[in-house]
Amino acid sequence: MRIKEKIGFLSVCLLLIGQVAKASETSFKYDCININQDFQHIAQLIDQPNYRFSKHVSNKNTADEKNGNQSATFSYQADQDFQQYISYASHLIQRKNPQANRPCPIVSRASKLLAKQNNWTKEPVVSQLIAPFELKPVPDEQGTKHPSRSKPSKGILLIHGLTDSPFVFHDLAAFFGEQGFTVRTLLLPGHGTAAGDLIGISYKQWQKAASYGINRMLKDFDQVYLGGFSTGGALIFDHLMQQKSVDKKIKALMMWSPASKAKSELAWLAKYVDYIPFVDWIDVDADVDFAKYESFPLNAGAQVHALMNKLTDKLNNATSIPDIPLLTIATEEDSTIETKATITLLNKWHNAINRTTKQQDTIFYFGDPTSLTVLPETLTRIFPICDNKLFCENIINVAHTSVTNAPTNPHYGWQGSYRSCETAFGSEHYKACKTSNNAMLGETTSKNLEQHPNLQRLTFNPSFGQMTEAISIFLSTNQ
Repeated sequence: MRIKEKIGFLSVCLLLIGQVAKASETSFKYDCININQDFQHIAQLIDQPNYRFSKHVSNKNTADEKNGNQSATFSYQADQDFQQYISYASHLIQRKNPQANRPCPIVSRASKLLAKQNNWTKEPVVSQLIAPFELKPVPDEQGTKHPSRSKPSKGILLIHGLTDSPFVFHDLAAFFGEQGFTVRTLLLPGHGTAAGDLIGISYKQWQKAASYGINRMLKDFDQVYLGGFSTGGALIFDHLMQQKSVDKKIKALMMWSPASKAKSELAWLAKYVDYIPFVDWIDVDADVDFAKYESFPLNAGAQVHALMNKLTDKLNNATSIPDIPLLTIATEEDSTIETKATITLLNKWHNAINRTTKQQDTIFYFGDPTSLTVLPETLTRIFPICDNKLFCENIINVAHTSVTNAPTNPHYGWQGSYRSCETAFGSEHYKACKTSNNAMLGETTSKNLEQHPNLQRLTFNPSFGQMTEAISIFLSTNQ
């Protein structure tokens, strides 16, 4: 073969290799549903970092900035429009998440509403379902549209937890939209891409994002409601405790399993272990859950631990507490957050002498009523009931991860596509959890795991309807 022919042949080969590599980024053997149904594939991925680290984009961001792409960066200044923020976050997910374009045929009330509002013409992909969003008020069943104004009257900001994404609020967003609220969600830095992006993150970056979201709400709405799940709740409390005076536009707070103190007594060690070279992970998993990281970096635990400690210090040393009604949804059997610490936090908030709205404070509690005896009688208690014959007999107790999702959620709900299994407890447990035809559902306590080898961590709220009724009453008294 002549030199020119060889060069031509090599050029064609390189072109084909490039096309194959490019295709591998955009085509997938599995969609976000059936990838969770192949246990052998999942087991292989645990030892491979396919989805644990984000795509390499070191030059991409620079090129975007040179070309004037305003969505390449975001300063989190309150004068930046929320649509700019959504564009930035969506662009970030597309650039860095290795599963961004994986088909994700999730059909729910929220995904239908978002598809219609955002003109999704094709089947949704992962990046669309985990991105932050703004959901406008939803017409009621009779087709009556809620009043529209140049400045919407009421909006709700929802902030997700550690390793999560805005998908955790899809069911609640649909509910709030149907109540006439505009719903916004945030994507905390280090999330929505790959678990490895949490290795170098700081809780101060989360604080900055939360402050932007809250301050932007105050610019855009007459009445503002704030809701947080786990770490998202801690960030809201933290922001409010830093204010010399809280804007009266903020009408109420809603917290789902708020982060108060880590359940593990060794959580404080994460900060120091993280300094050890090449020791980056508490847990490594397959990362096939499109909406949440399964692998957990040491630094992520260290950062949320530092955030909770600072929040506790602020509450303990506070001379006054923001006079804002508080609704808390919590579960006694929580293997992530120490619920007793949450109750202590609620006690501190409720009993502040400067508060005039404490009569509206409410707790929706999955657990033994006697464990709330330390709370004053003026704090309303609601104890949920599980009466659905389809799944209640399979539920041992309610987990930290379950409180925001409806049983009908196609991913996390009863008979949803995803099973939450804790690999740290051994491969045999993991396999039984992933493959059992009749898994028990609950929190991953040592007692539950000992009694139920096929235990699956509960990822939906069995009393979701009762909870939304309680939320409706709470909101109606705080407008």
